[in-house]
Amino acid sequence: MSARRTEAAGASLLLLATGLYAQTLPVPTLPPERPSVAGPAGTAAGLTAAGETPGVLGETQPQSWEYRLEVGAGWDSNIDFRLPDGPSGMVLSPRGSLARVLRSAQGDLRVEGAGSWLGYPENKSLSRFYGDLRLEGGYRPSQNTTWRGSASYSLGYNDGSLVLSDQGVMLPLVQARTLTAELAVTRRLGTLTSFRVGARAYRTEFADEDSDLLGLVDGQSIRGTTGLERRLGTRDTVGLEYSLEGALSRQAPEVAPDEGRRYYITHYGSTQWSHLFSPRDGLLLEAGASYTPDAATVGLERRESFYGGASYSRQIRRSSTILFARREVAPAFGLGVIRVENRFGLATTIPMGQSWTLRVRATRIVPETPEGAELSYSTPDEAFVALERRLGRLLLVSGEARYRRRSASGTVPEIEGFQAGIFVSLVDPRTIASPRPRR
Repeated sequence: MSARRTEAAGASLLLLATGLYAQTLPVPTLPPERPSVAGPAGTAAGLTAAGETPGVLGETQPQSWEYRLEVGAGWDSNIDFRLPDGPSGMVLSPRGSLARVLRSAQGDLRVEGAGSWLGYPENKSLSRFYGDLRLEGGYRPSQNTTWRGSASYSLGYNDGSLVLSDQGVMLPLVQARTLTAELAVTRRLGTLTSFRVGARAYRTEFADEDSDLLGLVDGQSIRGTTGLERRLGTRDTVGLEYSLEGALSRQAPEVAPDEGRRYYITHYGSTQWSHLFSPRDGLLLEAGASYTPDAATVGLERRESFYGGASYSRQIRRSSTILFARREVAPAFGLGVIRVENRFGLATTIPMGQSWTLRVRATRIVPETPEGAELSYSTPDEAFVALERRLGRLLLVSGEARYRRRSASGTVPEIEGFQAGIFVSLVDPRTIASPRPRR
């Protein structure tokens, strides 16, 4: 099943809490789930000073390998996701991942490769492969400075692109490649204040003849962000953030000879307030505005737009939940425009006893179509559910289901697809305790 990216879209919400990312989703930062003694003024047991990342400097941990090998079978109701009554059939799917984790007293590095194959015995021409390579790590040269970075390269098809999923771009099945890179540094300015600066780059290319026939547009963007945070007591934090994003879209000359390249920029400014109801759950509110000087040329009705939303985070041991509602201007790779989008989502992991785990990820993205536009934007919905049963230390059995729907827009009919399967996995014990996203 091509469920990894849907699950990853939810899992990434738990990892990317700094607001440095395209289709940004800042979430309240929860303190580490372990006892700690009272620190400098403004901190208390279990709560760290602003910008502090405990558990890195001075803690040397052993290096490790992590692996996961899986084989599964299931059903796909709409294999190429092009027509309401597209081809369906049985699917066989081996998949696996291997990661090397390097740790030192001042940092960590994770290198991971993953691959999966979807084979359709009754529709062999639609069988396909997905591959991913990812690096992520951090470095803390002092107690006041923390660097974090990551890079990834994915090849396969557009239904496996996390960038497109975050943007709410749900396209017919075509070959695609996605490249991402992110780098950020956080600097503590005293015990209550921290400053961060970072950048990220996204690039998506559509790689087969069908992409040109469908008029899909390659896209790339670079975004820089600066932010200042101030802790107010032990439970409240306020912040100011500014971002500048430049995006470039390219269209094949035979499709649009006069519009081969479009470049545009968008400014984002906002204020943030987060509140911890307890050390294990918190709420973050953000409000601001975005400004796109060349709005009319890239599909926006107005230059200015409200920017912000709310997110709730809760984590207790292996149980975690993220809820969010957000409005923002974001690029839409493949379409060659930027859009005002209203985004809603849920990501939760619920342990049920020692052996069972339920995972649910769901998103709904509602783009706003400008008045007078020739084409209206469709509304994509995605949901992923997995129920896992642990068998001993190394085996895992899971039932997984993924639902995708693209609403009707203009003359384009509604399209939906459902995938379900059963997988048997050989997994590293550490992977069972702290699962990684997978396709």
